[in-house]
Amino acid sequence: MIEKLKHRSIWLTEPVQDPNYAESAAELLRNVRGVLHVKVDKSDHLLVSYNVREITLQIIEELLTEFGYKLRTSLFCRAIRTLCYYIEDIECTNSKHDQADCTRDAFITRYLRRPHGCRDHRSEYLRRNL
Repeated sequence: MIEKLKHRSIWLTEPVQDPNYAESAAELLRNVRGVLHVKVDKSDHLLVSYNVREITLQIIEELLTEFGYKLRTSLFCRAIRTLCYYIEDIECTNSKHDQADCTRDAFITRYLRRPHGCRDHRSEYLRRNL
């Protein structure tokens, strides 16, 4: 399987009571299949590298929220998050179709529909009996 690597930022809301909030979230993500590298940039910022063919940003963020981590909900973060979800969804659906197969099928279809060579347009009965 060809790897399709993505490098994304995940912004968390920083809780007052836990100083190692981002580090514990990073530790959780390091054990997830498809996540290749997780780095804590700031106390509320994670840098994540992952293979989009195995896991998407939406799944990663749903996993974090399921374990009680809260994501930043500013307008900018929500817009970037939605855009990333959309792009990865398109990439995952397009990766199911091989470009070479699609091109080959298009040429075969075109060849079969196109009139070529010497064709006898008479009916089968006339061809056999003449």
